[in-house]
Amino acid sequence: MTMTMVRALVVLGVVVAVVYVIYAVSGSGRQRGGLTNARTRWVATHHAVNDATRIVVRKVRVDDDVVIDEHVIAEIPNGDPDFDRRFLEAMADARARAALFESEPD
Repeated sequence: MTMTMVRALVVLGVVVAVVYVIYAVSGSGRQRGGLTNARTRWVATHHAVNDATRIVVRKVRVDDDVVIDEHVIAEIPNGDPDFDRRFLEAMADARARAALFESEPD
């Protein structure tokens, strides 16, 4: 009877180990759709904030564009007489920063 219990425990242990390996390898153990394991990209963009335009670089998930991180490059008042020049410069800086971040490993 003792030998039968030992065999049963060994078989059970092997089954648990196989299930664990399959679970870990298949990715089911990861946080699906979470912020940490998602494929991401850096993008340069701008949006309105009160009476200004904010130029930012955002880290977003590829699948659904959820913002994970954001770096403000510039905030330009909409009435600024030099708005166009400042906006174009800030967007160029944002694109350069996005390219730099994209080149870095996660």
